[in-house]
Amino acid sequence: MSVGIGVGRKAVLEMASRKKDLQGPFPYPTAGEWPEKLYRAIVSTCADAGLVPPPRQAVIEGLAPTLAAGEAKRVVETPRNGEPRLKAAAYHIEGRGTPHALLLLNLSGHGAGMLPWALNDRTRSSWVRPTAENIVRHEHLVAAELALAGAEASLRRAKGAQRALGRGATSAEKDAAVKAVEAAQAVRERVAVDHRDAVVALGARRPLPLVEAAQEDGAARTALTTELMSVDLAASVQRFAVQQMRERGRLRPYDLVESMSQEGQRESTVAVLQQTRMTDPDGTRFSAWRLMQVTGNNRADARLQIFGIESEHLLTGVPQPLLVRDGEKADRNLLLRGLPEILRRVSGKLNAERVDSVDPEQDTECRSSRAERIAEVPVRVVVGAASPARLEASLRDLNIHDHLRGQLLFEDEDRSLGLWTLLVTAYQEANLLTSLLAGELTGGRVEPSSLDEPGIVDALVGAGPLDPLAALLPTDVEPAPADLRDMAIRCTTVLLFPPVPPRPKDLPPRAWMPTGRYWPVVRGALQEAPWSSKGGKRAERRTEVWAAAIAQHFVHQRNLAAMGGLFSAEDTQYGVVQDRRSLDVLIAACETGDAAAWNVLVRRHMVPGLVNAAEPFITAGQGSETSAERKGDRRTPSNAVLALVRAFTEPERDSVTHALLVAFARSVLGAPEAADGVDGKAPGTFWALGADGSPRVGVLADKGWYDLMFPKLAGARTGRGDDATDEDQNAEDHSESIVDEGDETEQSARSAHDFVDPAARAAELREQVTPRIDQLRESVDAALEQAVRLAELVEDAVKARSEAGFDPEPAEVQRAYAKAVAGIRKKNNAISERLGDTLGAVMDL
Repeated sequence: MSVGIGVGRKAVLEMASRKKDLQGPFPYPTAGEWPEKLYRAIVSTCADAGLVPPPRQAVIEGLAPTLAAGEAKRVVETPRNGEPRLKAAAYHIEGRGTPHALLLLNLSGHGAGMLPWALNDRTRSSWVRPTAENIVRHEHLVAAELALAGAEASLRRAKGAQRALGRGATSAEKDAAVKAVEAAQAVRERVAVDHRDAVVALGARRPLPLVEAAQEDGAARTALTTELMSVDLAASVQRFAVQQMRERGRLRPYDLVESMSQEGQRESTVAVLQQTRMTDPDGTRFSAWRLMQVTGNNRADARLQIFGIESEHLLTGVPQPLLVRDGEKADRNLLLRGLPEILRRVSGKLNAERVDSVDPEQDTECRSSRAERIAEVPVRVVVGAASPARLEASLRDLNIHDHLRGQLLFEDEDRSLGLWTLLVTAYQEANLLTSLLAGELTGGRVEPSSLDEPGIVDALVGAGPLDPLAALLPTDVEPAPADLRDMAIRCTTVLLFPPVPPRPKDLPPRAWMPTGRYWPVVRGALQEAPWSSKGGKRAERRTEVWAAAIAQHFVHQRNLAAMGGLFSAEDTQYGVVQDRRSLDVLIAACETGDAAAWNVLVRRHMVPGLVNAAEPFITAGQGSETSAERKGDRRTPSNAVLALVRAFTEPERDSVTHALLVAFARSVLGAPEAADGVDGKAPGTFWALGADGSPRVGVLADKGWYDLMFPKLAGARTGRGDDATDEDQNAEDHSESIVDEGDETEQSARSAHDFVDPAARAAELREQVTPRIDQLRESVDAALEQAVRLAELVEDAVKARSEAGFDPEPAEVQRAYAKAVAGIRKKNNAISERLGDTLGAVMDL
């Protein structure tokens, strides 16, 4: 006898008639009275510790089935005339007395009873912010995946029918078979295009799954629950999460699956009970309680691979033919959804394989032998929490800590996102998050206590909508998506580059520098050197974290190195001063010709959109971009940003007007919300702009157009009256421009401040140091690149001369080349000497 539920064309099997289970190393689910006793023991123990237990249904349906027979009895004690309790040796409390306190129950669980947690921070960069638009795009992608799978199945059937035709088939039958294959192929190609477009619309990522504390009797409990979704969508999310974990697993120097098979799992991992709420195609709702492995979740995937179970099947239902029992007829329309039934069949099938094997000890390649060492694995299950509402954050902290402080290899984006989450949490725990944001971004206009701190945290780490940030916007601004995203960028900037108070006047030269309340939080979360330790490495690391945190708010995430050089060592040391004007006010100031407003708009607000665009305008400028498909010029990100900044006052082309620049800024800032692209391209693409700011239909705004309108700067210029320098300028002229410019600027500075108050003059000159350093750095980078190009050109010329069999250049020509190169080298030495003098002067600044 079996208990089944009809679902459309399929039937769901929750529980089949029980037969005598074959004994072996693979355990069977806990049954009888022990699941209920286990739940009562957890409730009593949590009450004694002042913690909140999980829902009863979670323990009965999600935890108890994964325990081996006798495991519940081992951890529960039943006093006379009292409620059952957990044995003292069976659990421990982490963070006792804090809001993050968790009660962890130490158990031995079924190796196939746990799922990998989708919220693995080692794959965080693979997920996009779960906005309503992205969720709709994900639904379209799931529909496209199903359509593609159906089209491929139809094509296979058509080809199979064609191959099945015998020699005696008539010409009409052969022609019909050929036409059927061609029709199926055409459908498959059309569906494949739709699927590709759906993938591109999400930037090859997926919306981050949202979870919250599970409810029971109207109160939050220590378990997680998801939003209601279709069963196909739930399967897609779990499948994508596993694919990304396996992709990261390639960074391991060994095969994790083989390691688990040969050595088993020695260390204990953390798991949490989670309810996934789903709907079948006919609208029937159902829930699946499962243990989600939070730490070591790639080990959960490796175990399922060894057991031969797909992760999404364990969540949404295992097809019955995969776990058919002896004497049972396979039914491809039957799904197994009850966790006890699934695990009982898995254990029964493998125990039977052990019995049927001639010599199990020698047959090491059979599934039962490979899975024997992971038949039971140690696990610490979260069954109590001081604050269930903060359960997800506490679990993610455990996951991040294991990845950042452990031995796991981490990709740059994921490591940076993990550090960003730790930083936001550190501000929150120090009760400084809202005070910093309200003070620096609103100037005290908003009270910190009036801000929705949990909502802001979710918005900043990419786990929730940006709506809570609307309270930080000026009162006269209607919160549009671009304004909310821009506020998220401002928040990220101020949290990573917080203000540091000026050095007190009466502070002795070698005394400890008071850095204020915020800088120590960043240093502790990112584990940096003291404030007195200066250098560009810290700025590079913070810029990388900033770039990763910003990329969460865009569908298309590009190379983090594309934002390199955006922040300097001084920004790290003293903080970034925030311009509190809204986007509309900044753009209006640019329309009136305000160059300073344009500089702020580009560097602090447009750069993320220029990098993370559907058609990126600024790229990393690295060697990987030398392929034939690369658009535009190979240039450093700083050069591309500086070219756009200077175009406002010193345009390289007559067609670059203020109207074009302002229209370009509006297009970049509003592009992420575009539902469609141009000419069938990805959403967010737009046409290039003319001198009057109107679109030039047919010309795509991409890196090629950007580099044409804002060409690569080969040297710095002091004004529009100077001779323009371009990419073809030789390195000698470029070196001269660096030295001459410094002399001219120094003379103008002296003449301009001959009769100015010394204190005011010192302050003004001090403000010019950082921009001048940045300018010089750009010029030196450009000169170095010209030198590299010259060396490559000479080497290619020598090789070509040798292959052609030509004679060497005449001696007088060689001497002329050598003299020119020597002159350039002499200029370079002059620059080095001048920089050495400057370095000495800086020590006295």
